[in-house]
Parts: sequence; structure tokens; C-alpha cells
Amino acid sequence: MTVRERALITGLSVALIVLTGALIGPSFTPASEAVAPSMPAPRPYVEGVLGHATNASPFGARSAADRDLVALVFRGLVRLGPGDSIVGDLAERWDVDEKGSTWTFHLRSGMRWQDGEPITAEDVVFTIGALSDPDYIGPGAESWREATATAIDALTVSLTLATPLGGFLQAATQPIAPAHLLSFVPAAQLATDAFGRRPVGSGSFRLVALDGSHAVLTAWSPAELDAPGPGANESQAAATDSLGTPGPSGPAAEPAPYLPGIEFDFFDTVDDLRAAWQRGAIDGASGLQPTDARALATTGGARLVRYPGSNLTAVVLNLRTGTSQFGADVNVRKALFEAIDRDAMVSDVLAGLAVRADTLIPPTSPLFDAASSPQVAFDAEAARTALTDAGWTLSDANWVPKGASEPLAFDLLSPEEAANPVAYAIAEIIAQAWQALGLKVTHVAQAPAQPLAERLRNSDYVAAVLPLAVGLDPDLYPILASSQTRKGGSNVSGIQDPALDKLLAAARAPGTDEVRKAAYAALQARLAETLYILPIAFRDDYVVLRNTVLGPTPRRLGTSGDRFWDVLTWRLADGL
Repeated sequence: MTVRERALITGLSVALIVLTGALIGPSFTPASEAVAPSMPAPRPYVEGVLGHATNASPFGARSAADRDLVALVFRGLVRLGPGDSIVGDLAERWDVDEKGSTWTFHLRSGMRWQDGEPITAEDVVFTIGALSDPDYIGPGAESWREATATAIDALTVSLTLATPLGGFLQAATQPIAPAHLLSFVPAAQLATDAFGRRPVGSGSFRLVALDGSHAVLTAWSPAELDAPGPGANESQAAATDSLGTPGPSGPAAEPAPYLPGIEFDFFDTVDDLRAAWQRGAIDGASGLQPTDARALATTGGARLVRYPGSNLTAVVLNLRTGTSQFGADVNVRKALFEAIDRDAMVSDVLAGLAVRADTLIPPTSPLFDAASSPQVAFDAEAARTALTDAGWTLSDANWVPKGASEPLAFDLLSPEEAANPVAYAIAEIIAQAWQALGLKVTHVAQAPAQPLAERLRNSDYVAAVLPLAVGLDPDLYPILASSQTRKGGSNVSGIQDPALDKLLAAARAPGTDEVRKAAYAALQARLAETLYILPIAFRDDYVVLRNTVLGPTPRRLGTSGDRFWDVLTWRLADGL
């Protein structure tokens, strides 16, 4: 099954028994605190963003800034909790059948959208139906193609999976959209609908302004709907002391944030963002490249908050039979891998805000097995030996593949620098390393959407440096399974390995922690033997914060918006 971009999240395994809301973790209801009379009046948290948000719809959010807005305005059936936990959000509890193929979610009663309409099972049915519609082309397309949602009653919905997934509970963090406002919009138009600039959500913050310079959100709770005043998306939330005892804010199941609001100020250049930081106009900074974030965090009263990530930068090789010079012999792939100094890349290009990858499973994941993922050291001389062992020969200092008469010349593709500076820089370094090895390689950067994506889909490439969203509950099936080589599939390398297919299926299947760890260990051992994809590094998510910002707590993330998992506890203490 291809429940992807959201099925790739968190490391909780699915036991083949009935699961209930017992998985729900600690409450995030702010605790009472004594406050000195001299504390400053509360104000919104202001974050400077290098880049822009343009769409705050679950169906249209493409950039990190967009996803941040969606994370604050919308809720899923469940959400990330402390540590590696999953806690209830719109759903108060859930059950799963013995096969792990049908999940039943029981929604909390009394929940409402920010325009006052009730939240029901029909909203879930609509959202999953839209995501699985073949005409839908927005974020998450292909991710729910084999899932079916059915409303049992107004507060009960079942999700049936064509193929059970061990990490499906993480897929249920998918933000749910309001059916009463969007069900009449054709699926093909959901990604660009005007709703993305004027969303009506269900979260603890409401978007009241979005333009080219900033986005403004105010704290929201259902209690506002019962009070006199402006309607949804018009009023400003009443200010409360950010370090004081929160006042009444509706039902106990709907805790209110300490922050009265959040503002994102958008910047086009690092210099402009840095200037805003220096004059004290912003409390945090995001969207910076690793070296810029490190530098800003060294300023007085600042800190860098790192969230271990699951986004892998890797070299993907075209391994289709009959068209690849790298598919026939693992020694050739090992030579390419040994010629890359990944530790230097983590230190320099990524400024230490990443971990070296020795396999396709994040080392921070509970499913990572070090014994099955031996490290491959940087060793240029060993790389030359590996090519010789594969039958390659040198001609005028360039390598000639086994059976060929001329040196191999090829392009190393990557996203263009403006779209992904890290992937671009890594590709540039890899090209230089392979050139030093004796390979005739040229780094070619292209726009991610076109023509890079088109070349990958059409197998019109030899090697490419790409970002891969592996996820917190890693599911490598979409990028490695033989069945995914068909048109529209994610296996752009074209690898066909029946033995690997069985391991991929076993790893994604439901089971106990012990069973799943054993399955992942076997999968990682096979990946180490074959080196079908060359992993470089797993990048962290991170944000620079002033020390006056209290509350943000690191945990493993699936996407950038997940860093707001504990936003209800965030506070500002300007007196520190």
C-alpha cells in the first residue's frame, strides 16, 4: 500500500490486538504558576522565516513555511506526543482489528470548526477520499490511494487499508479538512483553492492574515464561538499573561495555549532576517541553512533547538537492467560509496546539524540495527581497488567499465541550488570526489519539478543526489519494491530484487516490537549487502530561539511542522 508521506512517521509498532486510547500520553494543559506583578503584558511569539508561506490548506501546503501554518491551524485524528508517543487529537480512542487492516477512530464529542460547524466523521471521510482521488495533485497525492474511510456514525469512522501497515498510526496525524467548505471543490482544484489563504481549521490557532510579508495567527478555542464579538477569522484572541494561570477556555479536552498568538515574518535574504534579529524584532528564526543557523545561534541570549530528522539525502542510481553501468556489480556501487567523505559533509555542508547515514533507516529510530548496518569508511584507495575487482580498467586516467571500450561519462543530477542548497552542495562535492577517483562525471542541477522529476520518472539519468522522506516509522517499500517501478511509482532506481521485496513487505507489516525489529534488521542487512542506494546523511530540523522562548522540547520529527507538537506549552518570558 502507498500510504506514504504520512505513513512514514514515528516508531510505534502496531500490535495485532485491539488498541485503545491507553496510548494517549500526558496532557498538555498548562499548569498554574505564580506570577510577579511586574511581569510584562503577554504578546505573540514572532518568528522570522527565510522564505514565504503561500498556502495554509492541508491540500496545498508545499513549503516548510506552509506546513508550519497547517500544523498550527489543523488537527489530525492523532498527533505526536512526548518521546516517541502518539496521542489522541480529534480522536479520543481507536481500535484495530486482528489483521491490522481496519482501524476505527472514535472522535471527541462537542468539537467544532473555527466557524462553529461541528467536526464529524464526514470530515474524515471527505479528507481521505480527496487524498485518494486520482484527480488530486496536491501534497499527499499517492499517499492514501489504497485507504478507504467509512463513517459509522457522526463520531465514529473506520479506515480500511488494502495492505496493513505497521506504522499506520503515524499516518493518522494527517490534518483533517472541513467537508462543509471543501466537498464541492473538484479534487483537481483542491491544491490551489482560495481556502488555502483563508483556512477554517480546528487547531489551537486561527490564521487571521497571510500575505507576502507575514502570517498572523491568534489563539483560538471553541469558547470563542459562544462569546459575543466578531466571527471566525476576524477577532483577535483575548490577551492572557503568558506566564500566568490560564483562564477558562472551554471544555477540559480543549486546552488553550499560553501564547496569545504567533506571527511569522517572511524574509528574502539572510541579511534581512539577521537584521531583524539584531534589532530584537523576532523571537526565533527558521528556514536558515545549517551554517547560517549555527552562526545566528552564537549571538548572545540565543540557542539552537535541534529536532532529529528522518529526511535522508542520498545518491540514487539508475539500476534498470540493460541500461545501468552500476547495477551489475555491488563492487562498483561500493567504490562510489567509499569515495565519498560523508563525515566531512556532515561537518562542513551541514554544520553538524545531521548524522552520517550508513543505511536507509535513521540511526535515531528504534528500528535501526547497528549490527546489520556496518559502517563504510571513506577510503579512496579502497574505492579504486573495488573498481578493479569489478573488472573496470583505467584509460588515460579514466575508468572504463567491464566489457566497454570507452570511459564512462555521465551526469550527476541534483535539485538546483535555489530549491535545495544542501543537496546541491553535496552533489557538487560528490562530483569532485568521483572526478578525483577517475570518473568522467559532470554535476548538472535542475529544477526539482521540471525537468528533474521528469528525467527521474523516465529513467533518463545515471545518478542523482536527492532528498528522501524516509519517515519516523521507516517504510522503504515505495522507493525499493519491484512493484513500484511502474509508471507513477516511487522506485525511480528501477531495482528488481525479489529477495528484497519479501524483506520490504515483512518490515512494513504489523507486529510486535520484537517482530518488527527483527524484520528491520534483516532488511538492513540486505541493504548493506547490495548498496542499491548510497545514503549520505539524515538532516535535523532546527530553529534558532532566544532564551526568552520557553517550552519547545526536541523530539524526533517526520516533517517540519511537527516541531509545534508541544506549542500549547510555549511561553515568552521577556524578563529573563
